Amino acid sequence: MNTRVRRFAWPFVIAMGVLVAGGCAEPVGGQADETPVPEITFHPCDGFSSEALAAVRLDARPPDRMPDRDNPQNFGCGFQSQDSYSGVVVSAIGEGPASVKSDDRFDVLSETEIGGRRALVSDFRGGSACTVSVAIEPGILEFMIGYSELEDFTTVDAACDQATKVATALAPYFPDHL
Repeated sequence: MNTRVRRFAWPFVIAMGVLVAGGCAEPVGGQADETPVPEITFHPCDGFSSEALAAVRLDARPPDRMPDRDNPQNFGCGFQSQDSYSGVVVSAIGEGPASVKSDDRFDVLSETEIGGRRALVSDFRGGSACTVSVAIEPGILEFMIGYSELEDFTTVDAACDQATKVATALAPYFPDHL
């Protein structure tokens, strides 16, 4: 695999792990969970205009559409940066910020505000990617950038800085409702 493809593919491998692992919940005692499941209608692959993508220097070519997931509902999309060989995975997820805080796969590094909305900046799995999870009803819009010695971003701080920049630049284009 060439270096460009390998560098861009890493965030997608991480995202697929998040998506698959997130779909493993079962009701306790065989009883159906009666909590209403929020419905997400915003898909990041379709929801950002070419103007929005240009604002953050993401390639406007057709993005990498990830398989849609349920439990929680999750629509993911991978975009390639115009400035480097890195990419960003943007996901609309039918769970709120509390799910990130309570999930031991995430180490919440900071809480902030992006575009007037609550956001959590987290290290995913202690050393593979940074996620910026922005609260938009009824869930979160998540921005994930991988980091390693083989990536454009070699530290969690560098990946989180870039993920926060991307989320902040796209904030004017956020939907009112996922």
